[in-house]
Amino acid sequence: MNVRKKNKPSPHLGRKTNLVREREIEYTISTKEYEIGLGKIIKGDCLDVLKTLSSNDFILAFTSPPYLNAINYDDHVEKVKGKIQRWERKEISYDDYRLFLVERFKELLAVIKPGGYNVVNISPVGWNGERTALPFHFVSWMESIGWKFKEDIIWEKSIARDKRSGVLLQHPYPGYYYPSLVAEYVLVFQKPAEGKNKTNIYWNRSQREKDENKINLNDYQGEKSKNVWKIRPVAPQENVHPCPFPIELAERVIQFYSYKGDKVIDIFAGSGQTNIAGERLERYHVGIETQDEYVRYALERLKAVATQEKLFK
Repeated sequence: MNVRKKNKPSPHLGRKTNLVREREIEYTISTKEYEIGLGKIIKGDCLDVLKTLSSNDFILAFTSPPYLNAINYDDHVEKVKGKIQRWERKEISYDDYRLFLVERFKELLAVIKPGGYNVVNISPVGWNGERTALPFHFVSWMESIGWKFKEDIIWEKSIARDKRSGVLLQHPYPGYYYPSLVAEYVLVFQKPAEGKNKTNIYWNRSQREKDENKINLNDYQGEKSKNVWKIRPVAPQENVHPCPFPIELAERVIQFYSYKGDKVIDIFAGSGQTNIAGERLERYHVGIETQDEYVRYALERLKAVATQEKLFK
């Protein structure tokens, strides 16, 4: 049963004196919602949770979906808990994966405001000796459900983690070239607006609001002005999650595609990188995550950030 709330303005989430508050919410499913700082983390499947949120309520979504056949998140959590020594990749059919993403991003479309953005970090994935060009397939999937493609940005990682390029060193002949994989895609989509004069996120902003959100351009003429962003990836020892994007990447997206006081959502929240970036940048943020271990870890990190932000207010 679809229980989406009717389209109406929703109050912003304010700061709480108790930084974390848990409450059970009964929809068609049982979820746990944790309010913290300027936002919240909801434990549950985003396919179900999104149906309970108000339509046209968020200005920006930023996420990185689970990679096809790349990470077995259930086993990874068991490894984090110390119950197993290592986790194994779990095979998922291409059609099941496509349906998994299409269903969830279709629900996401309903909660984004017209003119608002959906920014997705995604990359090709290797499996059984073959590479699947997920970013290119993903664009057509999103367009088929109503998202409008706007930008393709390359996130260039400053550190290579694979040894593919070494093949040519061992066999310096044509046909042995396999470049190191140091890039992922950041794809920008927009929800179509209802009129030509509303096809952006600034049409109804006051000059004061624009001035309060003026972007510092001191370092803009370097790589920020181009569609290749050079940002250091997160080292394994820096985060419990197996594949977090850098907070710097989330902060850059949030600064470019939202204003202070806007609502930002991450439907695959993981360790809470988008939530942390939103908290730092004074956005109201919502993260949705299925794994208890990641939810607890994100809450611990968010609590520290919210406490620090509160001290300097």
